[in-house]
Amino acid sequence: MRRRTSKARSKKASSSGKASGSGGVEQALEKKSHEYAQALTKRDVEALDEIWTADYTFVNPRGELLSKAQRVANIKSGTTEFQTMRPDKDRLHVRGNVAVEVGRIVVEGEYSGRESSGEYRYTTVWIKIQKRWRMLANQITLIAK
Repeated sequence: MRRRTSKARSKKASSSGKASGSGGVEQALEKKSHEYAQALTKRDVEALDEIWTADYTFVNPRGELLSKAQRVANIKSGTTEFQTMRPDKDRLHVRGNVAVEVGRIVVEGEYSGRESSGEYRYTTVWIKIQKRWRMLANQITLIAK
């Protein structure tokens, strides 16, 4: 019976990305998430270009679908500007070269010229390309109070 419990725990941990063998992946993606938040607050388009894949897709809180070029244009124009971003991962699912991260993020700033401060739920899809984790897609939803 004890062995079964251990296997059940191991399987559960693996699906959440917290199995002992995935610690390096979890740490790498934790670092990438914070680099992403810093790049957005600093409006560092070069860093974002390295983080986002060429075919990156974003779904904003209003449900609009934006390409990488559209997000870069918003950041360059100053209509999207964040003072702080504090991500807090809840779950990480890793399957080979693809990872899905789900969490909460507290944001202070403007998105597309509109006040957007608040707490959001996010989902991010990461893909490992040439030994580097890059963001393929992400989506944020305002958490209703």
